Amino acid sequence: MATIMGAMVTVVTLVTVSAYCYGCGHEPSRGIQASNASNARPFVAFICNDVFTRISQIWRWSMERAEEIFERINNQGVEAIEVFITDRKSEELFLDFKRSRNNGSDVRLADDDRKNLSKAISGFGNSEGGVIVWGIDGSRDYDGADVARAIVKLENPARFASLIQNAISGCTVPPHTGVRVEPIEMGNGQGVVVVLVPKSNAAPHQSVSEKHYYIRAGSSFVPTPHDVLAGMFGRRPQSHVFHNFILGVPELVGSAMKISFGIAVHNEGPGIASDIFAICRGESLPGDNCEFSIEIPDQKNWTGGWEFERQLSLISAQGYRLPPGATAQPIVVHLSIAPPFSEDLGLFVRVGAGTSRRYDSYLKQDASAVESQYRIFNTMSLTGAFSKTEKHRIAEGVLGLKPPGL
Repeated sequence: MATIMGAMVTVVTLVTVSAYCYGCGHEPSRGIQASNASNARPFVAFICNDVFTRISQIWRWSMERAEEIFERINNQGVEAIEVFITDRKSEELFLDFKRSRNNGSDVRLADDDRKNLSKAISGFGNSEGGVIVWGIDGSRDYDGADVARAIVKLENPARFASLIQNAISGCTVPPHTGVRVEPIEMGNGQGVVVVLVPKSNAAPHQSVSEKHYYIRAGSSFVPTPHDVLAGMFGRRPQSHVFHNFILGVPELVGSAMKISFGIAVHNEGPGIASDIFAICRGESLPGDNCEFSIEIPDQKNWTGGWEFERQLSLISAQGYRLPPGATAQPIVVHLSIAPPFSEDLGLFVRVGAGTSRRYDSYLKQDASAVESQYRIFNTMSLTGAFSKTEKHRIAEGVLGLKPPGL
């Protein structure tokens, strides 16, 4: 029968390794890395009893809503833009449409465009973040909502994106360092430009153009009320804790495919994180010959309990704190799968901290996909004809893991 086992104990050693960070799209240099930039996806490597001999998969799994919109537009490209028009997509808390004053035809950014950019960076940065799409005409619908009515393509979107990028640092005080800009080509040297303004850890940001502190309210940018602004200035630096999945090299033991991955928590915010929690729950296993177990590598700093024989809930010990830029690994998950496969695979993860929002992830894969990846892995293991990178990709297929936006 399928088995979900309780917590075990092993020793985790932090070492230097060479690894590929697919979430960032590049190979990091040798060693342990972490970035405080709000648009970065931190990289970290753990070795646990030689399970993680090479790590190839890590990303920030739970994206902010604004980043989710930004990644979807980037991946779908022209299709996403056209859907905005056909569906008469309305502007909302996380999405704003802008038409350039000169349609990007000039070698300098128009004053009105700079003013709109300044207000948007202040408003989105002081709120929960948002996305600006330059090159869409948004106007009031019959019900009063601002909707996407037409694509007004920018001339030379790559140049316009460069102008936006160069203007960002001078748009607000203090500058927002996490803004991302991407051009989308639509043919004939024309297109649109998408700008992601994430929630800022350095708020409040004052718009340079109008000397106001803005927030996003509905589909508009409005000056920040005095009491809200006072709270921003008096607020202590906040932590921002989220999780990464660290996938080890899978192996074939007998007829079972063994997959191990770590759940790492990272503090990206400027404040120190305390009362950190991590939850992992096995919701379903793909077959009767499958097993799921969890390790607590550091029982000194993490305490908790096993609930209903399928969920481990941990909280950091009193006095344990995670400084800005630091990463800890409270949980290591071990999965053993072997045929027959009749059910879907389902795992749930949640992390957060006392002063940080929580993040949830659901790792799901249907039984047929698990069986397909298992058969490939089994065949290739017997022939020895595949690399560690290929092994990782198969394990990703079993778990339903993929980088954001794909």
